[in-house]
Amino acid sequence: MTGKSTGQGMPTSSSANATAIPGGPQASGLRRFDWIGPTSWWLSLCFLLFTFIGLNPLGNASPRARVEGSLSDRLAVVAMTAVALIILIRHRRAAFHCVRDNLLIFGVLAFCQFSVLWSDYPELTIRRAVLTLLGGVIAMAVAVSVKSLRSFHTLLFLSLFGVVLVNLAATALWPALTISDIGVHGIYGQKNVAGMVAMLALIVCVTWIAGSAALPQILFGLLAAAVVSFFLVITSSKTSIGLAVLALGIGAVFWIASRLGPRFVLLILTTLMLGVAGLLILFIVNDFDPMRLVGLFVGDTSFTGRDELWAFAWRKASERIWLGHGYGAFWDVGLVNDPLTRLDPGTWLGDVEKGIINQAHNGYLELWLQIGLPATCVVAIAIAARISSTTRMAIESAPATDTRATYAAIALILFIHLVHNLTEATLFLRGNQFSVLVLILLFVSSEFRRRQA
Repeated sequence: MTGKSTGQGMPTSSSANATAIPGGPQASGLRRFDWIGPTSWWLSLCFLLFTFIGLNPLGNASPRARVEGSLSDRLAVVAMTAVALIILIRHRRAAFHCVRDNLLIFGVLAFCQFSVLWSDYPELTIRRAVLTLLGGVIAMAVAVSVKSLRSFHTLLFLSLFGVVLVNLAATALWPALTISDIGVHGIYGQKNVAGMVAMLALIVCVTWIAGSAALPQILFGLLAAAVVSFFLVITSSKTSIGLAVLALGIGAVFWIASRLGPRFVLLILTTLMLGVAGLLILFIVNDFDPMRLVGLFVGDTSFTGRDELWAFAWRKASERIWLGHGYGAFWDVGLVNDPLTRLDPGTWLGDVEKGIINQAHNGYLELWLQIGLPATCVVAIAIAARISSTTRMAIESAPATDTRATYAAIALILFIHLVHNLTEATLFLRGNQFSVLVLILLFVSSEFRRRQA
């Protein structure tokens, strides 16, 4: 009968008593690792702040500086990786399951390392691929050490809200460095990045409010949402504003459906079917010309000149369909080797100052350029699969629990990530804020899915 309890709930086994006795063998063994918990929390906070603020805010890196990289950033990543490895050793069983449940992601991380064998610039690929791998190791350490989804959600909410406050403070103190003619870019190099960060902060904030039960928490969340929304609007990032509205609209539909039941779901499905039918009719009326159809909804069918950049990226990606040019070995390779130097002058893309453009403004084309089409498809499929499983976990969670809001936040951010990469490049991109956050969310969702199972 070892291991059973008495009617008063007190363990009767000798091993259980050993755990309860101060100074017992198991208690002393646990105390040796008492520092792991606080260390994990600080690692999570430092990694988030390092990702979204960095060691050199307001520092607009020149093309040459982007090629060479930052020694201080590399040292910071190595230091955080050392701490992460200690945490992973302590949670080695959870770390093993995390790798097993994210084999596709870790497979692509390994493929990035192997791309040095065929990279156009192996020395750049080695440095950039290794740093991306180390970022994945830190993200996994953050995931396996999370105690509860709500505490993780709260840490994410407070961190991103703090990042927005830092941006607003920098904008007020140094307007010449943080405001451009086309919008506020804060501590970042351009407004699109600032808008992206504000969009993520708003999604996390609103879903955190949805999981709150206490009135003070709700009021504080509403205040934070108002501040974040203000920063998002002044960035003038149309893509991020539109995607934030889309994400919150989907979240609202999910929230209403959870309360009104199947009838509302059927209404939404009917509306979607009618919308698809309407788009099909418009497609037929416009002679199956996709650009004419896009022109009905978008004023600029070139997407501010991106169509020419996409055509160039498509041609270059088609030269290396299967393996790509090497991870991190297409852009930021020096002014002499900049891929745009091969273009003839006469178009805006050929005349633009070399070194300014360093992405394809499409995450799928960008990753294809670096590691090939098959690996790009693997990444997209892995994220899409996790969207499906996390959405199901949100639906199956009890309405009264705060885990539903966290699962919904993860699913929304992963979905928006795939949509965002249609006009921006953040998919598996080295050092990118959105890419790093997605890695953390992938690992956290798989860890808690395993715990629930």
